Formats: sequence, structure tokens, C-alpha cells
Amino acid sequence: MDPFPRSNNWRSNGVELHFFQVLGPIPALQEDSTEEDYEADKTNSASLYRVSDVTGCMTLSLLCDKAPFDQTLLDRSDCFILDNGSNGKIFIWKGSGANMEEKRAALKVADEFIQRMKYSRKTQVEILPQGRESILFKQFFRSWS
Repeated sequence: MDPFPRSNNWRSNGVELHFFQVLGPIPALQEDSTEEDYEADKTNSASLYRVSDVTGCMTLSLLCDKAPFDQTLLDRSDCFILDNGSNGKIFIWKGSGANMEEKRAALKVADEFIQRMKYSRKTQVEILPQGRESILFKQFFRSWS
């Protein structure tokens, strides 16, 4: 028997019965609660920091402490750290116009940042050159163009 019958009577071919025998019944969905929404927001919190040596020494400065961010905050002449460490992830965004010293220092700064924030040593660091941003990174911004 074809497991994917072409006719509209798939229910009468025993496919529906086999489907539910294999996967089980459809579970009842729970009602949403504002507490669950709050917890989800809390674990997906993020902050955006600029890594720059414009002052002559490498500095890390907080730009925004709550997502969603404006994409315009990302200046192509600098590097940035998007902190989602409470969820096990740190992103390093490297602007195409950032100098080599900033690009090299960004990973070291992120490592020091993870230690200072007392995040797990298993915190993932994703490095993103400008123009190669992941969907996961883009989700922290209001819109992306």
C-alpha cells in the first residue's frame, strides 16, 4: 500500500489510523500565560556593545541593553558584541570598515566579557563579518535590510 495515497480518501485507506498509532494522539495545547511570556523574554534578553579603539585604547561600551535593536546602531567602522549569554550565545559582528586591531581584539574582548559576566565556559561565540549575518543574529533587530 502506498503510504501517501493520491486520492482524497486517505482517511479511509487506514493511513490516518496508522499515523495516530505511530505518533500518538494530538496533545491538548496549554493556555498562554503572561508569566511564561515574561520568562521567555527574560531568557532571550540581549544587550549590544561597541568594541572600538577610536579613543586610542580598546574600549567596550554599552549601546543598548534591550532588544530589539535598530540595525543603524551597527557602524561599519567598528566591531560589536551582541550579548545573549544568558541563553548561551555571544555574537561578534565585524564591520567591513573596522581596522585589523579591532577585528583581532573583538574575540579577546568577548572572551573577557564572558568571564566578567560569569557565563558558562561553554558559551558559544559566533563571529559574523558584515554582510554574513545569521538569521539567529538578525532576530535581535527590529528589521533587517
